[in-house]
Amino acid sequence: IARRAAAARPAVWAEDGGGEAPRPKASALRPKAPPLTQFRLLFARAWRQVVRSKGVLVIKAVQQVSMALVYGGIYHLTREQRSIQDRLGLLSLVAVGGANLAIAGTIRAFPKEKALVVEERAKRLYGVVAYFASKLISDVPVTAVLSGLFGGLLYPLVGLQKTARKFGTFLGLITLETLASSGLGLLLGAAAPSQDAALAMFPPIIVLMVIFNGFNINRASVPAPLRWVPDASLVRWAFEGLCINEFTGLTFLPPRASAPGRPGAQYVRDGETALANLAFGESSVRRCAMAQAGIVAGCWLGSLRALQANRPRMARLQAPGAAKSALEAHRKRRQGKEQKKHAR
Repeated sequence: IARRAAAARPAVWAEDGGGEAPRPKASALRPKAPPLTQFRLLFARAWRQVVRSKGVLVIKAVQQVSMALVYGGIYHLTREQRSIQDRLGLLSLVAVGGANLAIAGTIRAFPKEKALVVEERAKRLYGVVAYFASKLISDVPVTAVLSGLFGGLLYPLVGLQKTARKFGTFLGLITLETLASSGLGLLLGAAAPSQDAALAMFPPIIVLMVIFNGFNINRASVPAPLRWVPDASLVRWAFEGLCINEFTGLTFLPPRASAPGRPGAQYVRDGETALANLAFGESSVRRCAMAQAGIVAGCWLGSLRALQANRPRMARLQAPGAAKSALEAHRKRRQGKEQKKHAR
């Protein structure tokens, strides 16, 4: 790619030694390598980088295993009434913790990579579409494996519903949430001018998503100007989908009588009632998965557009004679300002 780009560079100086050099055509500024060749080479580089980053992969795997073991050591779900609160707390932590780790990890790593991409694009080595596609295809399998590692350990440890279908749905939902969170991290990293700016935007965004996750505040109580926030909260859709997947089909035991001969209080008999209390009764796993997929697509498209907007910008090249004339004019203007200052 570098050889083809070097051969395609246009002449920059005017032949007469003065005046401004003509601008190169837009076609001359594009990479000369075909898009498929760009993608093939970029994907090979991205995959080599993933394979070589064994230390980073080990740390991420240890994080997932540690979280699963901590949750598994605390939560032991049963069919008693208190397990309703335990399930809601566990699923809320799964949604919030997964989003937090994925967004923070991407924000810390991507701005440094973006600086390298801007430098290489300035040399017209490749286009942003080829780069972004190769990055996504190389990162998605790693994300899916890490999410599967976490879910595969957590699910049997805490005692969620032991059916293959619900287990598969659980894995799919947390994987979608991780992809959406990584996409949001990419969007922040691509749009922010620096890593510090991206990290500064992260806390208020995650706080808003936690507040409007469907558990901390009822949707009907959300102020009118903020009604759109729950629909854009990836934590909300992950939590709602996980709750529907877990509570559907569950039945709970009645509470024990507080005294001999005294009947127990009213209780939640099944998971559908618990979902209705959370205003999740009319929702479905499919709806939550589609919303998560929409957030993933929106974040990826937004990241692509932000990278395209951050294309390298260079000053217009001028011939040596024109540059000398501009320097002389600038010197004269400066001398004139100094003379007026001394006169006053």
